[in-house]
Order: sequence, then C-alpha cells, then structure tokens
Amino acid sequence: MRRAINHLGVKGSVLVTSSRKPILKYATNNSADTSYLINSVQKSMTAAMLMREVQKGKMSLNDPLAKFFPKVAGADSVKIHNLLTMTSGFDIQVGEPLGTPKFISDEANLKHVEKYTVFDARKLGEWHYTAVNYIYICGILSKLEHKSYEKLFRETYINPLKLKQTEFLWSSKAELRAANWVPGYEQKDGKYVRVKHAAAVQDAHNELGAGSIVMSNADLAKTMNYILHGKLLTKQSRAVLFKGEAPSYYNGGLYNLKRYKAANGAGAGYYTFMRSTKHGKDMIIIQDNHTTHGEFGRIKKKVNSIMSMMLHFN
Repeated sequence: MRRAINHLGVKGSVLVTSSRKPILKYATNNSADTSYLINSVQKSMTAAMLMREVQKGKMSLNDPLAKFFPKVAGADSVKIHNLLTMTSGFDIQVGEPLGTPKFISDEANLKHVEKYTVFDARKLGEWHYTAVNYIYICGILSKLEHKSYEKLFRETYINPLKLKQTEFLWSSKAELRAANWVPGYEQKDGKYVRVKHAAAVQDAHNELGAGSIVMSNADLAKTMNYILHGKLLTKQSRAVLFKGEAPSYYNGGLYNLKRYKAANGAGAGYYTFMRSTKHGKDMIIIQDNHTTHGEFGRIKKKVNSIMSMMLHFN
C-alpha cells in the first residue's frame, strides 16, 4: 500500500488507519503532523453540525429555506435537505464571487450570496455541486445558535476533541505556526509558486463552511471518527445524513458509496483525499500542498483504487 501511495506523486502527508489505529503515518514532504487547508472536506463537518440542530428539535430537513432566508429566489421551494445533497437548483450569478470583493464580515458575505443567488426550478432535485448550498447552511447554524460559524466550529470540534493542529486559515501567523501549517503551492510554467496568503484567506472567508479549515491528518481522522462513530450524532441521524442516492451518492458532505465514504478537497495549492469505511474503522487520508493543474482527477481515481485494495485485503 505504501508503494501505491508513493506512486501518486504527492508532496505531503499520509495516514492510514485500521480498526481506528494508525498502520501508516509518514510524509513524502513536510511532516506527518503538518496541517493543510482541507477545502471541501470541511463540508462533512458543517453538515454534521446542521444535523445536530435537527437532533435538538430546532429544525427539520424538510423545512423550506424560506424559514431562514425568505428573500432568496426559490426559497419556498428549496428544502434544507436539498442544500445537504447539492440538489437545490441554486448557483451564484455568473461573474459574481461568493462574497464581497473585500471581506467585511460573515453577515456581509451572506447578504452578498442572497443577492446574487440564481435559482433554476427545472434543476431542483438534480445534483449540482456548488458551495452556495453550504454557505446557507452556515447562515442557518448562526441564526439557530446566535453564534458565528467559527465559534460553533470551535465548540463542536476543536475544543472537545482537543485538536492541536486545526485552525481557520485566517488565524494569526502564530496560531497557524502552532498548528504546524504550511502554505500551498501551485505549479506554473514548470515551477511551484507559493499561493498568496491574502488571496487564499479571501477565498476561505467566501467559502466559510466549505473550505476555510486547516487540519493535520491525525486531527482530520479524529474528527471524522467523531462524526461517523462518536457521540456527536445518533445512529439514526447518521443514517439520514449519510444516505446518498445515485448518480452522485452525495449527502452530508460525503460521497456515500457502497463500501466506503469519500471526501475530496482542492484549492489554493492544496489537495486532501479522505476515504473511510462506514463507521470510520478503516481510513486513508492523503494531503498535499503542491498541486498541478489537471492532476486532481487522476490522483482521486488512484486513491479510490488504493481504498478498494485496502478493503479487499481486510
């Protein structure tokens, strides 16, 4: 397995667990405990936070978005479960970013997204991947708990799990250093160029609950175990949240395939690939901070093959 992972050509960190214990933990670059921007892998954490609100009885997945954001086009038709499964028919207006040109606040970004959300009723129920859905989920969480998404994330994951190498990308340089964070690099004209931190932070603010967290492999594994196996959600809640349907099998921030669950992150010079069995028992996490245009899909398919190989021998 180590040989197959090394053949991926990633410059980063690797963690493989079996029965929730590490069997491979090493680095092809950086260190085994380096933290990386996990990008869209964060969606699974945001989704679990929303499902906990359902457990509390504060909302239902069948509630219309209009209950929280009545001014959004299509809000009467779109249900909360459509946001989780990326079947809302939403998108952002062409040419518009997911937030204000210069970050002001989460509230200002939400108002911006509200203003420029486009709804296509013909696509309601059809899968279309866009961070817009999870930005609204962040807004719902803040409305229900009267706290910022960042504070809720810290209270839900960082503090109770004692995560030491997890931070928001916009945290101070000292906090990022303490989390063992490394900047991202993108290959341009045959050379790796460091992504400007200010630009990456702007994008992280714009994708609040969908791409703003840096994590080490160990912290990511601990968090995914908490979601898939721990006390954060009930067995019934997990069954609802992570029940994916064809063609994408996407729900709750994960691709819920027959034998395992998958999440992928890409952007700002980072790749994250997470594969896990249903209850987090066996897991592969690979992170990289040196990316090349066009390589993401190739590596993703090979990681899937490695996960299938692991399951075959288990």
